[in-house]
Amino acid sequence: MMPRRRCTSLLLLLVSVPFLVELGGCNVLTAVSFVARPEPKTEAAYELADVPTVVFIDDRRNRISPTRLRRTIAEEATTVLMEEEVISESNMIPARDAMRVSTKHDRAGKLLSVHAIGEAVGASQIIFVSVDQFALTRDGQTPEPQAQCRVRVIDVKNEKRLFPDPAGDSTYDYHQLKVDIPNVDPHGFNTISARNDLNDRLAVETGDQIAKIFYTHITSELGGRIEPR
Repeated sequence: MMPRRRCTSLLLLLVSVPFLVELGGCNVLTAVSFVARPEPKTEAAYELADVPTVVFIDDRRNRISPTRLRRTIAEEATTVLMEEEVISESNMIPARDAMRVSTKHDRAGKLLSVHAIGEAVGASQIIFVSVDQFALTRDGQTPEPQAQCRVRVIDVKNEKRLFPDPAGDSTYDYHQLKVDIPNVDPHGFNTISARNDLNDRLAVETGDQIAKIFYTHITSELGGRIEPR
């Protein structure tokens, strides 16, 4: 057995250590070292001004089916931007307003410009999202949900692009966004209900990732929201 004096000395040395474990010999406490690693973060690609803002999903090539998912994407992005206090609630224009304006003119055979859509709903800036892909599978059998979009921020009044910065070093005039839902259970994939649920998940995740472009966030391997509101 270790002498009591030596035990006491060790206790005094270790008393300030936050994590302690008791040893069986003479009730000596020993330190257990833990190294806390900071969670990985992704910086905002662009800081939005807190001015009247609307999210608009441009899917004139009809990549998204069913079309109701356009609204799901836009409303999810809108909600997250408000929840994260990127844009104040008073300055966030409902996405359905822009969709209503666009649909009305599309039916009349008059395609509106981005700026015209923004002006019609009273927006100072518009988050304009062009959809290139929105699909649940590549081979028709294996579930591999993926969306690809081009994201821009447009100054409505001055009719110019704010993001990506025209004066910056970006090769493209848009921010490319790719959204995947990994490890999807293939069971029941060919049923209507399973595909509807997966479409909703992909739409919500796409909206969530659009919003994440504009604020610093913890990078999660598991993705963002995957449940429809």
